Amino acid sequence: MTHWISYSEPTASRLAQMLSAMGQATLCHPVTRIQWLSLDAPIPDIKPDLIVALSQHAVAAYLSEHYRPSHHGANVIAIGPTTAKGLIDTGNFVVELPQQASSEGLLAMPALQNLGPNQTVWLLTGEGGRDLVVSELADRCKFSRFDLYRRQPSAPATLPVASLQSIWIGSLHGLQQVTAEADKLAIDRQCTTLVLPSQRVADHAKRLGWYKLLVCEGIEPQQVRQTCDRIEHD
Repeated sequence: MTHWISYSEPTASRLAQMLSAMGQATLCHPVTRIQWLSLDAPIPDIKPDLIVALSQHAVAAYLSEHYRPSHHGANVIAIGPTTAKGLIDTGNFVVELPQQASSEGLLAMPALQNLGPNQTVWLLTGEGGRDLVVSELADRCKFSRFDLYRRQPSAPATLPVASLQSIWIGSLHGLQQVTAEADKLAIDRQCTTLVLPSQRVADHAKRLGWYKLLVCEGIEPQQVRQTCDRIEHD
């Protein structure tokens, strides 16, 4: 049986390699590709009080195109371990993560609960997606949002549907793209297991007519192995 990895890169290849090492058959075909965006004005050459990073793609774009030595030592809240990794690897930031890898978990952190009106906060994100963090923070501090990338559809033309057991999905946008292609690709929404990154995305998948849903909130080896076990025994 085959697992379709629909995550965007570089996570798609990492997850596919992990599953292959566990003896699983994989098809690595992202349903979105990432396009970095230019900004109307450069990110300021100062160190903010706090940086909030909502995705690994925003972090990659920031570190490659927008980081300045004056930002060294900034406090950063990253929404999850994958987002945090690039920041931690540089050694240039003080990085915290929420207990729950979601916008709600992030907003519950003391650093955001206790923001003052004179604190400078930068949000590193992409076009679209949820605006929960923006709506919660925009009026509580000196807030700047930087949209550093956009997602572009990149659907496969064909898939070996007969052997397809599960689809691994990394975001709400990815779920929407997979759903849009499901009928064209003759994917059975009642029998194919979706592996989703959060309960929020799983709830949305249920409303879209998917039946077999599993939540895997991270892609560390133990989490992936446990999820494969659940798929095989479902």
